[in-house]
Amino acid sequence: MRDPLRRKGAPARIMQALASLHDGLTQCTFGVAVAATAYLTLVLAFEVVARYALHRPTGWAPDTSALAFAAITFLAAPKLAWKGGHADMNLVVKALPVAASTWLRRVTLLVAVLVCGLAAWFGGLELLRLYKRGVTMIAVTPIPKWWLMAAIVYSLASMGVYFLRHFFASWAVQDGTAMTQSENT
Repeated sequence: MRDPLRRKGAPARIMQALASLHDGLTQCTFGVAVAATAYLTLVLAFEVVARYALHRPTGWAPDTSALAFAAITFLAAPKLAWKGGHADMNLVVKALPVAASTWLRRVTLLVAVLVCGLAAWFGGLELLRLYKRGVTMIAVTPIPKWWLMAAIVYSLASMGVYFLRHFFASWAVQDGTAMTQSENT
C-alpha cells in the first residue's frame, strides 16, 4: 500500500518531515528525563550516605535534585501527550455515540491546544525576563531559573503541538470511521 502522504505532494511530505523531527526531539528529551531519573536516584542515595553515615551533608545535592525532578516531569510530558498517556477522563466520551464522541474529543483537543499554547506564551515571556535579569533559584547552589522555565515552556509548547496533531489526525478516515487518538499513534 502506498503512503497517502506521497500522493498529496510536497506540502504533506514537509509536514510529515516536521512531525518526524518533532517526534525525534520528543524522544531525545524523554531520554534526558530518563537520565535525570538516574541522576536523581544516585544523588539522593549519595546524599543519604553523606548526611547520615558520614555526617557531611552536601548543599548541592538537594538543589540539583529539585532541578532533576522538574526535568523529569517536564521533559517526559510531551511523550505522554504524543502516545496518549496523559490524564484523560474519557468516561463521558466512551458513553456517547461515535459521532458525538468524535466531536467531543475534537473540542477537547482544541481546548488543550489553546491552553497549552497560552501557557507556553506566558511562560516564554517569563523565560525571557528570567534570562535577562539573571535570576537564580534561592538555594545553596546558584542555578539559573531560566533553565527550569525553558523545560516548562518546551513541554507546554510540545504538548500543544501533539494535541494539534491529534486533532488533525481525528479527521483522517480509516475504514469509514474517524480514527481515535490511540489509533493515531
